[in-house]
Amino acid sequence: MTLTPKDALLQYHLAERLKLDIMMIAHQFVTIPSLKKEEKAGAKTILIALTDVLASDCEAAAKMTGADEFNQAAAVLLAVIGLAESNQFGLASDKSGEAMTPITTVAAGAFAVLHEHGLI
Repeated sequence: MTLTPKDALLQYHLAERLKLDIMMIAHQFVTIPSLKKEEKAGAKTILIALTDVLASDCEAAAKMTGADEFNQAAAVLLAVIGLAESNQFGLASDKSGEAMTPITTVAAGAFAVLHEHGLI
């Protein structure tokens, strides 16, 4: 599929925003073990909820743009939730990073189109 500059701009914007959100989630998972015992359950619940929202954002981006890579990232994030639910926070953080690969692919393709048209 050939991207128009307008489509490339939308894909690039969504991809960059999602990459930042994924990095934030990945970092937060590794902080849970250092929390006080009474704080861990609440932090876990909130991070799982945020990861679920992030997966939904990826799915919405796929619908808006037609880029299936966003769906691939959503699937990875759903796996992250499973790891977090079983208190495997280090693995959840590492797995979150795997969601970056398909999203980076979208961003790179969109960037190339924007660069080609002198927009970046």
